[in-house]
Amino acid sequence: MSQLEFKDIEYVCAVIENKSITKAAQALFITQPTLSQYIKNMHKRLGVRLFKLEGKNIILTDEGRLFYERGRRFLQERDALINELNNHAKSGRGILKLALPLGRGSHILTEILPEFQEKFPLAEVHLTEGSSQELVDCVENGLCDFVIINEPSFPLHIDYEILGYEKMLLVISRKSPWAKFVKYNKDKKPIIDLQDIAAAPFILHRNWQHSGQLERIIFKNAKIKPYIILETQNLEASYRLAACGYGLTLLSEYHINRLMKNDESYNCLIDDPVCNMGIIIGYKNKENLSYLANEFLELAKKKFSYYKRRYDKNLRSP
Repeated sequence: MSQLEFKDIEYVCAVIENKSITKAAQALFITQPTLSQYIKNMHKRLGVRLFKLEGKNIILTDEGRLFYERGRRFLQERDALINELNNHAKSGRGILKLALPLGRGSHILTEILPEFQEKFPLAEVHLTEGSSQELVDCVENGLCDFVIINEPSFPLHIDYEILGYEKMLLVISRKSPWAKFVKYNKDKKPIIDLQDIAAAPFILHRNWQHSGQLERIIFKNAKIKPYIILETQNLEASYRLAACGYGLTLLSEYHINRLMKNDESYNCLIDDPVCNMGIIIGYKNKENLSYLANEFLELAKKKFSYYKRRYDKNLRSP
């Protein structure tokens, strides 16, 4: 006897329960000739006859009775397993593994997790923090379900969706002598021409950081070799120093809004498309995401839709 196929059990049980090949074909959503030919080929492949036709009657053989009894139990177990898996998934039990950058992670978690936990109180969330490249590697290697970062300058080998956008701004203390070059656009937002401050002292971030990579691209596009007085990976330190007049620095809107106190600095727009940064959520394969992970993805898109709408109309204008 050759290997038994799942379809054999499903088709034979349908024929026996409907007492007709025509009715069984309708129940299976296939044509009657297709089902008849399948049964004929199956009998030949298995080397046993499970039933025979006498007029319009289907007569089971001894092998057919055994096949039906065991096959029916098998289908019932299958259906019970599917229901159990669905119920387990929808109960919210499971582990969600997130990869988030240092600093930004706290902002993202407070945006999404409270509502997520309210909907799935039994879910566990495991968090991995690190650099953008390290976090992307975690998802690519199957160690995490999602990574949420600014759209990186390096190639991505995972799938991703853009949650929203934010701008990179130049921070200048109101006390700085370079503040005299600050102007205002039609929306009354501060802007600055990098050529006017080409000789200014700058605080840059490490070139392995996403912000540090963007800074170097911005200066390259402006054909400026910046005078660097400090390099740091500490975003808060770079802001505090720039706000008190020790150099100028570039930071995302999110970090500036989180750190700024008492309107102590000009946070200037720059006319460079690189300064419009996409916030992405990346995953290895959407089809393989769990029910819990899919629910998190939809919630993340909902929570960040404001940021996306905010820039969709005029994404590249300063």
